[in-house]
Amino acid sequence: MDPLVLYVGEKNVSSWSMRAYVALVHKRLEFDERLVELVGGRGDALLERVSPTGLVPVLQHGVLTIPDSLAIIEYLEEAFPPPDHPALWPVERCARARARWLAATMHSGFTALRAGMSFHLCFLPERPDPPMDAVADAAALLRLLDRTLGEPRPPGPFLAGEFGAPDIFFAPALVRLDAFGIPTDETPRAAVYLRTVLDHPAVRRWLDPARALPPGREE
Repeated sequence: MDPLVLYVGEKNVSSWSMRAYVALVHKRLEFDERLVELVGGRGDALLERVSPTGLVPVLQHGVLTIPDSLAIIEYLEEAFPPPDHPALWPVERCARARARWLAATMHSGFTALRAGMSFHLCFLPERPDPPMDAVADAAALLRLLDRTLGEPRPPGPFLAGEFGAPDIFFAPALVRLDAFGIPTDETPRAAVYLRTVLDHPAVRRWLDPARALPPGREE
């Protein structure tokens, strides 16, 4: 079998890389992790060589190169399907469609949250107060999660019942909400979900090393 190679940014900087990494870990796939140093532009030359878009993550599998976390997750599900590997998407069509729009909503939305609560800030000993538009975006995200978790879905504590792609896409945002202490009193289901996702072993495989790194900054 051709080896899987994943190019990622620093774990306390690149939230996009986190998604692809967690998906590979959840799939129980062996892969070679290669660091592209984003801080200070030290990895620019490597990034230009390996990424068609100039961004990470990038998955290489044999002659195939796949940038973008959503494309990587879709490829992993097709190349390494259940039951031999844990699923990333639900099997049932309606549940799968629901999981996909949730992942896509996080993939392209909540821009004020991303900008005002940058991922690298989550790992500083002290964090600045987030701007009000980011706080409003965070509250909207919590309401979406709380409403979704209250609707009928396959059994389990995650957005599609079992842990999978939608949870992986929301995980970096949940890191932000937790680090910045966003109130969850009015969204109790989302509060439990946040802790459940952040405690998932595949998520912790990324976060534990991220917390051990010296503070970084996004470029």
